[in-house]
Amino acid sequence: MKKKLQLNSLIILSVYCGTMTLTPLLWMIFKNAWYYPVVTVLELIGCGTMLYLAHKFSFKDRFLRTSKKLALRQEIYYIIFGTLALILWQWLSSYIESTLLGQPSYSANTGYLLTVLTKYPYYLVNIVILAPIMEEFVFRKALFANLSSVIDPIGAALASSLLFSFAHQDGHYLTYAGIGLVLCFLYAKTGRLRITILAHSLMNLLIIISAW
Repeated sequence: MKKKLQLNSLIILSVYCGTMTLTPLLWMIFKNAWYYPVVTVLELIGCGTMLYLAHKFSFKDRFLRTSKKLALRQEIYYIIFGTLALILWQWLSSYIESTLLGQPSYSANTGYLLTVLTKYPYYLVNIVILAPIMEEFVFRKALFANLSSVIDPIGAALASSLLFSFAHQDGHYLTYAGIGLVLCFLYAKTGRLRITILAHSLMNLLIIISAW
């Protein structure tokens, strides 16, 4: 069973790494207005490929196997709870980083995305749909669930959340690590990746709207 889980995780990670590697290479080729539509198409292909292969080589990890059946109403509650928890953590961590750690509250990542959106509004698809899907498959399904089969789930959550934080390269490591932990908790509690994807998507959308 572990071999199947490892194969599933390897496929997800390979597609993600391939997509992320091609993105900076495209910047070297398209240093103009063509870059963002090309990246959008690339991430759409990567996301679709990941969804297809993850389904083709599907495997029930420990959280999916042990989770209880949830009614639609319960799933909605978890999505709302998760989104609110993510937003509250962002506010709290921003206060901690600025007050105790002396970090600027400004997020370079969010600022960059807002700048891109003013010129290319369609890029919102990447931020609200494609990125959350790919990141949840990678950091919650492939890393968190896979590591939980060999180490304690708390250790797996910490490891995957730290990697999630480093992947954003924003300097706000506490904020992103906390976001990762909240999403790991949601997945461990429900075993439903669609719940973490939707909570992640709503968080991204609300952050963009509030920062606009």
